[in-house]
Amino acid sequence: MLRWRNRAKTFHYGWIILGLIFGNLFVEGGVRNTQPVLLPALKQNFGGSAAMTSAVFSASGIVSGFAAPVIGRILDRIGPRYLFPIAGIVILFGWWASSFASQTWQLFVFYSLIATIGHTTIGSFSGTAVLAPWFPKSKGVMLGLADSGNPAGQAVVTPLAQYVITNYGLRAGFQTVGLLFFLMTAPLNFLLQRNPPRSVSATNATDLPEKSVEVISLEPATEPDSVGSFNAMNEPTVWLLLLSRSAASVSHQMTHLHILAFFVLSGYGEMQAAGALGLAGLIGIVARPCFGILSDKLGREIVFTVAMGMTFSAIVVVILFTSGASFWALLSFVTLSGLSDGLSGLILGAKAADIYRPGVLGRVMGMVDVGRGIGWATGGIFTGVMFDVYGDYTLAYWVASCMALVSIAAVWGVKLTESKS
Repeated sequence: MLRWRNRAKTFHYGWIILGLIFGNLFVEGGVRNTQPVLLPALKQNFGGSAAMTSAVFSASGIVSGFAAPVIGRILDRIGPRYLFPIAGIVILFGWWASSFASQTWQLFVFYSLIATIGHTTIGSFSGTAVLAPWFPKSKGVMLGLADSGNPAGQAVVTPLAQYVITNYGLRAGFQTVGLLFFLMTAPLNFLLQRNPPRSVSATNATDLPEKSVEVISLEPATEPDSVGSFNAMNEPTVWLLLLSRSAASVSHQMTHLHILAFFVLSGYGEMQAAGALGLAGLIGIVARPCFGILSDKLGREIVFTVAMGMTFSAIVVVILFTSGASFWALLSFVTLSGLSDGLSGLILGAKAADIYRPGVLGRVMGMVDVGRGIGWATGGIFTGVMFDVYGDYTLAYWVASCMALVSIAAVWGVKLTESKS
């Protein structure tokens, strides 16, 4: 009995939080990576151009961009224990209501507005704000482990959604995926989630279990005046992080939303293309923790540059070598995108957690996540418009590759800002 009590006393509750954030980001990965599957299905069911159909997801990005700062402030105020389960319920309602939509405008209400508020609430920015304070000495690797939920969601949900939609229809696809997302978020967060610790520096804590339980409080302390008056919009570093996040997100959404349609036009089959995206997700499950470790050891900027360099290379491979349904081009894309997909949000989140204390991190990450909303809002519809005008995706994908380079430049701007402060 005494031995059992000693083990319980030394257990670090942060590991439970890590598992919960993994589940939340599994949902985020599922949401992002069902969009390429939903795009051609929605176009077929409702008609309309590629640009019009893409607007459903672009509107989702606009909502996410406006909602993230508000959600970040709410997260700092009430904590994740109640906010995350509510988000799961909102996601379920949005996806099931979308399954009964008979006109495109209804999707803008149920998917682009309602479901997106739920998606944004349990997304990577809130996961960073909640998880990072539990592991102050190893943020990169722990955020990487949690963020591997994103490619896990991609690996599972993308082929699942394609299979259900192909065999049972779009309505069944919305309902199946929506129920899965609800089960991954609401029950477990309601039962197990706790508010993050506010500070561990005063006690010289480490991430070792026996230290962490002695100094970490499960409930938030009263905010000091400096925390309550903090305004993320007045921070130049936050704006540079937002710029980097925005450029990376635009690059990703310009290519990723239309990638399944692009592969089909290049001669690949639908299930082959969806399976390739799932395989990229499997690679990402291993890649994200590894790159998180590297960012702790080598520095955020260096690892970010390598990651976005692989994103740039993946896009160039798609442009130059996928015509004729080349197997090796598809394999190269899967490898490069699997290794690099999602690393921008992971590393930028770790960078923000390096700079800002836990009491304001929700607000900071909410601002930075506006960049992702900008990408979702503009990237997909911009590619859709260019496809409608030019009849292919080549020019749009070249623009996307350039945005990856802009993202690299912005993160080095953060480094310069830090050195001057």
